[in-house]
Amino acid sequence: MKRKTKREMVIEIYDREAMGEVTAREIAQINQGLVAEFGEGGAMTPAEIARVLTDEELPVRFDQIFAMSTPFERYQHIFDNVLQCESLEATEASIRRLDTLYRKFQRLGDRRGARFARELAIREKRRATSLSEKATLAEVQRAEQSEIAQWLTIWLQTPDLFDQWLELRKATPDFKRTFAHLLEHADEKEKHSN
Repeated sequence: MKRKTKREMVIEIYDREAMGEVTAREIAQINQGLVAEFGEGGAMTPAEIARVLTDEELPVRFDQIFAMSTPFERYQHIFDNVLQCESLEATEASIRRLDTLYRKFQRLGDRRGARFARELAIREKRRATSLSEKATLAEVQRAEQSEIAQWLTIWLQTPDLFDQWLELRKATPDFKRTFAHLLEHADEKEKHSN
């Protein structure tokens, strides 16, 4: 038996539930049915579902549909400004914020949220790697971006060990030598805050 397409499933769910006029509530119900049938990747945007229904000349309340946010938009909003990797200090704080969200989504069984956290880290790692190879940046900036990419790599590979690894990494002679200027700046900052 041939598996139904998403489009066919949208129509089937609409008919099965005897929906009538489609509002935000019905769109959410259809999406739940799609996820149940196809897994997390089966979800469609509200606009895609509305399009399928209007193609079948079924009544859709577009004013409500366009006000709905997609799952991507909801996660995008949650993760806005979480990763700010313009310096090592900012990156460390950012990875800790990202890790907190990642673990929250894992506890809730929200695989999409956990995956979004990892994808954000992967994108930032790629950006940092790219910057570390840019000849127009000063050597110290390239070294810092390379370090940021390494930190993100370790978090992606072993999030449970990241904190311990980072403390060990910051204690290495190589780190202290490469980032001596940052360590001096941090010491001065600490003196002024006391």
